[in-house]
Amino acid sequence: MDAARIGLEQDNGEMLGYNINSEIQNGLYLTTETDLINENIDNFNIDIKVIPNQVATKISKRDKVAIITFVVDESRKYQYLVGADLDIEKMEKMNSNKIPEQIKNLIKEAYSLTQK
Repeated sequence: MDAARIGLEQDNGEMLGYNINSEIQNGLYLTTETDLINENIDNFNIDIKVIPNQVATKISKRDKVAIITFVVDESRKYQYLVGADLDIEKMEKMNSNKIPEQIKNLIKEAYSLTQK
């Protein structure tokens, strides 16, 4: 899948476009292109700092979704968009080659935020 944009309604009712590269399953999307992630970070006011020699991770809740942002360095960034409609049991059963266990745990944490 090439880059796509999905609309996310903000708490104030405004619609913002969120960039994605692929849909892993319904309610779980991945963005891998640095330029698209930088745009998402700006559009959704995600405050994440690059830490030398460490992977920075941030979970940001926005209305009915949560955004997990990983920053390895300025050129290597990754984002998962987790929706309230994610089938969490299906995601947990996915092969760890597709989603590593550590990331599954972060997705579960992000998903729990969407249920509040």
